[in-house]
Amino acid sequence: MGSFLLILLGFGLLIVVHELGHFAAAKWAGVRADGFAIGMGPVLFSYRRGIGWCLGSADARVVAKLGKRPIECSDEELATHGLGETEYSLRALPLGGYVRMLGQEDGQPVEASSNPRSFAGCPIPKRIVIILGGIAANLVLAIVLFLGAFLHGVNFEAPIIGTLDPQGAAAKAGIRAGDRVLAVDDERIDTFNDLVIAAAMSRPDAEMTISLARSNSSGDEQTMVRVEPQVDATSGLRSLGIAPTSSATLTAIRESDALVRAAIQNAGLPSTIIPGARLATLGDDAVANFADAQRIAAASQGTPLASTWVLPTGAEVEAAMQPRALFSRFLSTTATGAPRVDEGLAGLAPLCAVEAIDPSSRNRDVLQTGDVFLSIGDLAGPKGADLIDFVRSRSSAEIPVRILRRGNGDASADMELSLTLQTDSDGRIGVYLTPAWDLPFLARSIASTSTNSAEEPTPASTLSIVPTGRLIALNDTPLSNFFDLRAARRRAPVDGDAKSRDFKLTVLDPRAGAQPSSMSLQLTREQLVAIQALGWRFPIDPNYFDPAYVLLSANGDPLRAVTMGFERTYAVGKSVFATIDRVARGSVSATQLQGPIGILHVGTRVADEGFSYLVFFLALLSVNLAVVNALPIPIADGGLLLFALYEGIRGKAPSVRFQSMAALCGIVFVAALFLFTFANDMRRLLGL
Repeated sequence: MGSFLLILLGFGLLIVVHELGHFAAAKWAGVRADGFAIGMGPVLFSYRRGIGWCLGSADARVVAKLGKRPIECSDEELATHGLGETEYSLRALPLGGYVRMLGQEDGQPVEASSNPRSFAGCPIPKRIVIILGGIAANLVLAIVLFLGAFLHGVNFEAPIIGTLDPQGAAAKAGIRAGDRVLAVDDERIDTFNDLVIAAAMSRPDAEMTISLARSNSSGDEQTMVRVEPQVDATSGLRSLGIAPTSSATLTAIRESDALVRAAIQNAGLPSTIIPGARLATLGDDAVANFADAQRIAAASQGTPLASTWVLPTGAEVEAAMQPRALFSRFLSTTATGAPRVDEGLAGLAPLCAVEAIDPSSRNRDVLQTGDVFLSIGDLAGPKGADLIDFVRSRSSAEIPVRILRRGNGDASADMELSLTLQTDSDGRIGVYLTPAWDLPFLARSIASTSTNSAEEPTPASTLSIVPTGRLIALNDTPLSNFFDLRAARRRAPVDGDAKSRDFKLTVLDPRAGAQPSSMSLQLTREQLVAIQALGWRFPIDPNYFDPAYVLLSANGDPLRAVTMGFERTYAVGKSVFATIDRVARGSVSATQLQGPIGILHVGTRVADEGFSYLVFFLALLSVNLAVVNALPIPIADGGLLLFALYEGIRGKAPSVRFQSMAALCGIVFVAALFLFTFANDMRRLLGL
């Protein structure tokens, strides 16, 4: 709640500064400003020279004294009674503010006026200065905020590649995990977000040139790749299909403590390694970030690796680590069109197990780590994605499940239990899932996968696999889990000219009294080669490590901070204009636009990152506010600027009718945009 109020007040401050820019420019130009308000809605306190401070609006006292509103009084009348021309007020809602000038009202066209002190009677050059005053104030504020942030230093995710989508543009172009991005098309890249924005704002059907620093045995070398971003189905943005790397330090956030300890245990590490520990070496190599650990694990060919961990106390712990086998990824879409990823081999998929339980889960006293889901509702043998889809469609509900509770390595102690789980309002049961690769039980087969934008059936799609069936053998090789199945497939030779190869898969039906049945599993040459190319990964997921940060700082140099402030203001302004251009052209989905709720939601998370990042975020918003106000929308500053320029060129203002219609269209456009972005914000918050 505190973060929300902080962001709300900060956002209001940006609007106040914008209006203060108009107000200062109006005073300079000699335009009469009848009111300057901080906030919106009912007046709490106000001040007018000659009246003093008072509860509510001072206008009521002026009306009682003179019989008319202050805006209706001449300068001479106000001066005669010792009254100031401007009422300064503090209003109930901290949502910005406004300035009220003679001859101009918000939402109305500029009214004709013979009064030389009215906005309409002001010379056009001075009128332009007043119009641009708000935009200039926001840009100056942004520079000041950036200056303050960079003097202190702001942490951002480092522009180092972590995980890559195998089907993404970056992976296809040869970019690797651990590569540090230096520049895109000669534009310096300082943070990972700079890279994301560069990809999102790239022109369709055009390649980007990315400069990289790549580590190898002889040190770092620089290389360049050309890549064309692809539109991401989830975000609607052009994307490289990459994620930032994590650091080598296990996160020590209190809320994640139980989850991190569970991940440590699942990796087979001793309990002396705790949250906050840093992986210093893996194998014979030093580790600087998670990408290094993943690179070393991938090259291990599955052999155990020695590791050294540095605890928060400075003590060191040595432990052996077993790299985890990678399995095939199958891409598809859900009934709603959302992307979906399943893991398995040739379409055969494992059941899913509970890897860790969120401490806030409603089911923390029902489920245990290691529980394997045999069924949920009427769905037998759910894969991880099946279970997630099932649960998300049933918010605030009770769901019956059947689970296999493991006997701490003793199969004879395993037992099946029927339980009832409670979902929360977001359709979650509060657990983290992992594929049960170490068991021989089969989930529902993966029917198809997306290849080159086309759906293709998997080899298992034609088999009569009964959910929760048990793997028995592949050809003559006994199978006790999916690791055995993977090893047996990888050992199978690829015949020279054969286009496919048949395997005899033996499976035991889970129903009582059933006998093992054999079926023919046919793999194409390409599928067999892909399975043999499957590698290895680090046994702890990167989300259990702190982000890898880069500190953007002027190192206490004010001049450098000012320069960095100007650079960021220019870069952000250009990015906002590019976003508008891409949305108009259709290369960026309009669903990515955010409204006030979305901004506040992001802001509350930003506030948790620390004060310097909050200042940086407000600087970004200040630039955005300046750019949006510069747009040629009739009720925005950009629209008023167009009217003033038109009047300067033609020698007369547009007709009152035209200005009224333009203002009405502007109001309708802004209202429609507000409703659209509000819908976007709610869709994101509700996960729809």
